Amino acid sequence: MTRQIPQESWKSFLDSFSRQHHGWLVILDGSEPEPLEHVQSDGRTIEINAGSERRRIPNASKITVTAADDDETAIDHLEIESGSERVTIRFRAVINPELVDGVMP
Repeated sequence: MTRQIPQESWKSFLDSFSRQHHGWLVILDGSEPEPLEHVQSDGRTIEINAGSERRRIPNASKITVTAADDDETAIDHLEIESGSERVTIRFRAVINPELVDGVMP
C-alpha cells in the first residue's frame, strides 16, 4: 500500500515518524545503515539526520509512504521528492513500531 502525505501534514507526520523510529537503522539511498535521529520539515525544506548522514531537500514537492506488504501498519520506506531529486529512507528491518514499543530506551 502506498499513500502520499499532504504538504500541510508534513510537519506533524514527520515529527511522529521521527519519534516512533528514533534510533532505528535506516538506509538513505543505498548508504550503510545508520541510526535515525530525525526527519523534519519547515513546510518546504525537509532535513534528514541519520548517524553521519545529513540530507537537506529544499523545495520538496512530495512525500510518499509505502507500507510493508504483509503489515500495512509497518512502513517499508519513505520517498521524498524535489524536482528530479528523490531521497529514499528505507528501514533495515520492517516491523510495526507498536511491537517494539518500550524495547529501546
